[in-house]
Amino acid sequence: MAWRAGDPVTLPDGRLVCRPHRLVVCGYCTVDYSFMDELIEDNVDAEASDLGDHTDDIDGPPLGFIMYGPPLDVIGSPMSRAEPRAGTGRVFPTKFNPSNPSNTPQMLFPLRRTENAAPPVYRFIRRNDETQFLIYTDGACLGNGGANPRAEHPQTSNRAELRAVIAAMRFRVWTGEGCRCLVIATDSEYVVEGMTKWVKGWIRNNWKTSSGAPVKSKDLWECLLGEVERWDENGMRIQFWRIPREWTTEADQHAKVAATKNADREFQDIHGFLV
Repeated sequence: MAWRAGDPVTLPDGRLVCRPHRLVVCGYCTVDYSFMDELIEDNVDAEASDLGDHTDDIDGPPLGFIMYGPPLDVIGSPMSRAEPRAGTGRVFPTKFNPSNPSNTPQMLFPLRRTENAAPPVYRFIRRNDETQFLIYTDGACLGNGGANPRAEHPQTSNRAELRAVIAAMRFRVWTGEGCRCLVIATDSEYVVEGMTKWVKGWIRNNWKTSSGAPVKSKDLWECLLGEVERWDENGMRIQFWRIPREWTTEADQHAKVAATKNADREFQDIHGFLV
């Protein structure tokens, strides 16, 4: 049987670790075997009780000591990248165009259980292609266009839409779950046309519009291109699917709730573990 990223290795002390990196918690393999710690500690406590006062004579680390292995950045996991990078336009995403325009995301990408993560998780996975995932994105900026929009930087709803896509692409090590094509579903024409069409002209014009004005949100467009290029290097394509606003109602609600929370002043990644 072929090896999968979710296949663990059992160490002599009973711990489970990922096979390639020997880690209890591994962001690259998207696994978390720390649930075994409690079981191991229970066994150790029972053994220590049987040994009584003789435990002081035992050499080595104290009973119950758990070594989690090197930090993620030591093994070069994509999850460990500290800073986003500016893309150059080496790779551009494409549009996702369903053969039948009336097909909804739920029809093509039903919620399915995937065993490629440990523990198993649920994803929107293409009905006839288990390597193609879909994720909904939306952005909100309360007070958009006013004198004091609610966001950590001078920002608009368009910037919030771009930032949401960046967050989605960096949320998981998608390839560790078997994904080879991530489809971003959004109702934003600005995002879809910008990433698949307009950005090519902007790069040719040194980030100037056809009228010669500087392109707005250049920093986020470059960041998005950087994510597209990074995933391309790791064997995953990015596609954008513009869907009607009524299909993104839930994503829009979550975006508005998030916009009411205190914002971080610096660029922050949110990584999903066990979700």
